[in-house]
Amino acid sequence: MSIMGAKLRLPTGREAAIVEGLRFCYDLSETDVAILFELLQGGDYTVDDLTQKLGLSKATINRGLAKLVEVGFVSRKREKRARVGRPRYKYYIDNPERVVEKIISDFEECARTFRRALENIVREVAGGRGGEA
Repeated sequence: MSIMGAKLRLPTGREAAIVEGLRFCYDLSETDVAILFELLQGGDYTVDDLTQKLGLSKATINRGLAKLVEVGFVSRKREKRARVGRPRYKYYIDNPERVVEKIISDFEECARTFRRALENIVREVAGGRGGEA
């Protein structure tokens, strides 16, 4: 089973892919997650490297990388080149373990946020019933 297909069983018995959680918490597409998982394996990648490795268009890779840089998972550095022209960048993850820990921490914060919201709803519903005769 690939990382992209990794699933977990929810309390309802329904299975959900890890990708679904990342999509929900960070608004990442399946493509963004594929890029993230590739970069988590280590190394520096250019857009061309990722295009070949993942079989996606440069535009798709560029959009995904921009999102991952914005979220703070991925860093980039300018590639040293002797030629003039458009700068090229290498994309990488400084510390894959730190990124995974951040995702875990963010998932836990998501759960706490849901809990607080649901507790507030329960209090409102219980408060509304208390006034009825």
